[in-house]
Amino acid sequence: MNTHRRVRMLGTSRRRRAHPLPTTTKETMSAKLDAVLERLSELSRRGYYNPYTRFDWPADVPRDSWWMDPEFLTVHGTDEILDGDVSIRLSQAETINFFSLHVHGIRELMGEVAIRIHTPRYRRASEYLHHFLGEENDHMWFFAEFCNRYWDGVYPAAAPSPLAATTDADAGPWNDFVVFSRILIFEELFDYYNARLGTSTVVPPIVAELHNAHHHDENRHVAFGKRLVEWLYAEALENGGACGKPAVATYIKNYIEHSVASMYNPRCYAYAGVANPLALRRRLLGHPARRQVHSDIMRRLDRFYLRLGLYEGSWVR
Repeated sequence: MNTHRRVRMLGTSRRRRAHPLPTTTKETMSAKLDAVLERLSELSRRGYYNPYTRFDWPADVPRDSWWMDPEFLTVHGTDEILDGDVSIRLSQAETINFFSLHVHGIRELMGEVAIRIHTPRYRRASEYLHHFLGEENDHMWFFAEFCNRYWDGVYPAAAPSPLAATTDADAGPWNDFVVFSRILIFEELFDYYNARLGTSTVVPPIVAELHNAHHHDENRHVAFGKRLVEWLYAEALENGGACGKPAVATYIKNYIEHSVASMYNPRCYAYAGVANPLALRRRLLGHPARRQVHSDIMRRLDRFYLRLGLYEGSWVR
């Protein structure tokens, strides 16, 4: 996922101490991972659908309707007052931004998985990774299809972030941990919205259907990601990565921050009719109400890394 700039989150959050996962043997963790892989592969087989025939695409999607519930807009909870028409336009543009971020993010993560899928290290996971890649390819298609049918196409990807480049944090024993953490962060963030908008009665049915279909698959992807990241964390420490852990923890926090900030696209504010989109973005990212929303969205993932023992406190600074 990309964003135009990294933004320092200035929120003050109550410091929490980490409660690391209990020490387990590598054999025990491997057995847990194997059980998850077997269960999720079976669920993928049973839950398979053809994305090209599943959806009944309407001739058009009304431009006078909400495409995103108002409480999920990036201005929600702030003192930025937008009139009804402006807010509706923003809901449409932010839906396109949301779907576009999926398209670009999925393309990137598929590449990372594809280069690993049949290496010795991931042989045990190869079947589920094939399901994973197939499902992510379906998601990329149907999100892009919506943008192409009802908009002027997918929003272009933002300029690559420095966080996308190789850093000290993902070198050596931490490389795969960082890669799959980035995938997990991406999925956790967007599934928060999918799970809620998939049951919305406010948005057009096709929008709710796409969110729901994605949530159907992402439940499995998040479950797999957490078990794999847990295993990779233990492996990295076992292979001499303790001295590199602080840099990795900083990187993960920065990547969560970067991912959340990608939801705030100045292009959306410009489409809605806001006079100074960049200034609005800066105000929103620094607003206390939005900082609390960010904390709520990523709460489950934050707790996961705390239990893992990667860091203490919170990713929000």
